[in-house]
Amino acid sequence: MTWGMYGLVFLVVLCASTVQSSIGMGQGLVAAPLLRLLEPDLLPGPVVLAGLLTSMVVASRNSHPSDLREVTPAVAGRFVGAGLAVGLLAMLSERGLTIAIGVAVLSFVALRISGVKIARTPGSLAGTGVVSGLTGTIAALGGAPMGLLYEQHARARDFRGPMGAFGALGGIISVAVLVVSGDMDARAWVLGLSLLPPLALGWIFARWVTPVVDRGLLGPIVLTLASGSAAALLVGELL
Repeated sequence: MTWGMYGLVFLVVLCASTVQSSIGMGQGLVAAPLLRLLEPDLLPGPVVLAGLLTSMVVASRNSHPSDLREVTPAVAGRFVGAGLAVGLLAMLSERGLTIAIGVAVLSFVALRISGVKIARTPGSLAGTGVVSGLTGTIAALGGAPMGLLYEQHARARDFRGPMGAFGALGGIISVAVLVVSGDMDARAWVLGLSLLPPLALGWIFARWVTPVVDRGLLGPIVLTLASGSAAALLVGELL
């Protein structure tokens, strides 16, 4: 990676880290489509690792023991989804899988805009966790399914806690699965850790952005992030 390219990557990751740190999700949604175009070697491993680090910060700031208990079914589902993702990557084209994920996320957004609501139950959390494991491991978009489920039922202040806990626990699972599958080698670790400076700046900047998000903007932001990232992902793969 040249210094000029790192500068562009720095800006993308800084914005993405600020978004997730202030909302509770969105780092992969913002960064993955752009980084796939700028520096494809950053996906999936380095970006998944970066997402884990930011989720740990969000969880440390916002999560409570009750959040951990609540998202347990989703974490279990994510473990299953991450395993399925590795199997699918071994058998099918990553490009085809990424396009399918983009279409699936846009479909979820369309359902939400049309007024469809999904009850937050252990079953729906587990199913969403499976989808999140697939989308997170293949395309670093693990936050979209859970975000679309939770924004129906929570204010911003109540959204960040469960999303931080889920992102941290789920991120550990995704990184572990990538290590076992051989997709997280030494170079991927170095690239992932090279993103730490812009990540850390985003964690700091979020303290000024968070009060703005808390003014009733959670739903529109989540829908915009999910649809925009899925559309960018599709455009990048198709063109």
